[in-house]
Amino acid sequence: MSTSNPRGASVVIVSVVFVILAAICISMRLYARLIVLKNSGYDELAISASFVCSIALLILTGEQVRYGEGLHYQAVIAKNPDDFTQQLKYLWISIIVYNASLCLTKISIILQYLRVFVGSGVRRACWATLAFVICYGIYTISISIFACIPISGFWSSTPGAHCVSKKFSWFFNASFNILSDSVILILPMPTLKSLKLPTRQKAGVMMIFALGGFVCLVSVLRLQSLYVISKSLDPTYDNVGASIWSNIEVYTGIICASLPAVKPVVGKLFPKLLSSTRSDTNRTNFPDSGFGNNSSVRPIRLHDVDASGNTVTRVQAKERRESDYDLRESSSSGNLGKDIFVATSMRQDVESNAESRSQVGSENDLIFQRP
Repeated sequence: MSTSNPRGASVVIVSVVFVILAAICISMRLYARLIVLKNSGYDELAISASFVCSIALLILTGEQVRYGEGLHYQAVIAKNPDDFTQQLKYLWISIIVYNASLCLTKISIILQYLRVFVGSGVRRACWATLAFVICYGIYTISISIFACIPISGFWSSTPGAHCVSKKFSWFFNASFNILSDSVILILPMPTLKSLKLPTRQKAGVMMIFALGGFVCLVSVLRLQSLYVISKSLDPTYDNVGASIWSNIEVYTGIICASLPAVKPVVGKLFPKLLSSTRSDTNRTNFPDSGFGNNSSVRPIRLHDVDASGNTVTRVQAKERRESDYDLRESSSSGNLGKDIFVATSMRQDVESNAESRSQVGSENDLIFQRP
């Protein structure tokens, strides 16, 4: 295939690479939620269904290439006129699967928001966005199925068939995908911005939730390929760009939706990556206002991930005598700010003399659990 149809081969290769990345990310997510945290929900069901659709999209893409996608239209017709008809049949199915996968990914992301955020305002916005995504998903899948009446008019010259304008349908759907992606991206930002966290930590949390911005970028880049195919007189050859970008959009959506949930797995597989060290680059000082009753003691806060995937905070203050104790509050929960449900897990290693008493803070970690 690579020698006779290099453009078609490029579609398959890109799709396989991204579906492997998506498979790795969703496997880590499911392992984290089902095995490590034992805290799965409907968002896992939605993202799993989306991944199944993405696998179907990969298979359908391969079939389109097998029937001539990437070759010039005249070459396809000259070889076998029925090949173009078969290619259009697989294209029709792939458009349905593409829209279903995108819709399910967005539903999964919003359901994650509903598990994290407890503020009434942000939850109302999430529910409204979820309703919009579901309604629009039903609409776009229906339009994909009934693009022509009768349906066979999509792939054959059926007498009396009436079809929706492909150019209008493609750009209309693409615009709403970009709009919904943007809304989902912006939705948590006001709440995250108000978190009472160190600036670097707050920025890290916001960047995790902002991963969806990459999907928006892919959706925008896809518009150019849609314009090319909408004007094309050689559809089998010019559809390659639209196929590549459509598949990338689906797979990056799954990847970005799964990445925020894989931290516990990273902590178990690569403990040193998230573990504390005594190097200055991994240390964060508390404010200079003091540590307990002795303002001259400068504590150092370090971060670990324990075997259960919880973030552990170790606090050390250098003095001569040493006392060690653990405080674990993994079963307790509370609100950070007023809008995010959190669990606190804290470990403190404090060195102090007998005359000093220390009061220490804790590190709050976002978890995905129903309040």
